Amino acid sequence: MGGESIHISAIDDPELWDRFIDESPYGTIFHKWDFLRTVEKHTGSELHPLGVYITEELICIIPLFLKKVNGIRMILSPPPGTAIPCLGFVISPRCDVMNLSKKSQRMYEMGKLFSEKIDSMNVNYVSIVLTPMFYDVRPFKWHGFAIDPMTIFMIDLDRPLDDILKSFSSSRKSAIKKLDSYNLKLVESDDVSMFYGSSVERYREQGLKFPVAGKEYLEEALDLYPEDIKLYYIRDGEDNTLGGLMTAEYKRMSMWLGNVKPDVNVPVNEFLYWELIKKGQNKNYSILELGGADVPNIAAFKAKFNPSLHVKYRLVKKDMIGKAAEWAFFNIYKKNKSI
Repeated sequence: MGGESIHISAIDDPELWDRFIDESPYGTIFHKWDFLRTVEKHTGSELHPLGVYITEELICIIPLFLKKVNGIRMILSPPPGTAIPCLGFVISPRCDVMNLSKKSQRMYEMGKLFSEKIDSMNVNYVSIVLTPMFYDVRPFKWHGFAIDPMTIFMIDLDRPLDDILKSFSSSRKSAIKKLDSYNLKLVESDDVSMFYGSSVERYREQGLKFPVAGKEYLEEALDLYPEDIKLYYIRDGEDNTLGGLMTAEYKRMSMWLGNVKPDVNVPVNEFLYWELIKKGQNKNYSILELGGADVPNIAAFKAKFNPSLHVKYRLVKKDMIGKAAEWAFFNIYKKNKSI
């Protein structure tokens, strides 16, 4: 392998891209070509689909979005307004079977190539949120990226259903055992309007903005990937809608958007979690992702379902202009709820 060269270049073949995503355990539905183009359309950013090659063999892909705001150039993966939990690098399964020495060498080379590519794009700010499986971030740290750890909850579905239930807190077990008395049902739908409207209102009540580019963005996601992106409503015996959720069901069951607890005295969230666990098992998924674990009150509730805690990383690089823009965003824009 001594004569092999490693290089990075743009990819313009959607079939090659999607096939790579399907074959890699790191790939998510959000990495798929048409999803990325939808993100590009609704966020006003410019997609740069890049691949890392060893000679002619593709070993890694990375979707980058170039966003320009008031003269500030940013590379984002994912960009804001998408609610995508992670994006970043997708590695070939070949890399995972390399011995540690060879894999470390290739990762170091990829980190160097990526850093050089970022420098050539003349940007002020870079933010890349990696998938939870991508844990060796040393090469990026060595090439000047700051590493921001984030957390996510997961439930192992490769266990008998009774064992999963037994692991819950006593209050959650009790609520789930009484679910039959509430006559709740989980109904799949393709009508985004109610979900989007109620989500916007719920966020507004908390003085926040729903972090999604628009209703059309969610509608396109459902239309593009009807087998992998799902919308569910929780309804009672009188067909009243008590909540809604969008999931990503690709390689694993993932809670994506929603799970808003309504102002009713019904264990809606317990019902929802339990139904998703059963759905995930029926589809032979090994994992149910419950989403982020970084907000204390939300994390405390999710912890009652005894998930395992996992780390994902965000790679950050910024110059002085990028630092000022980041400070303004978090200290002015996000705190001024009227903006």
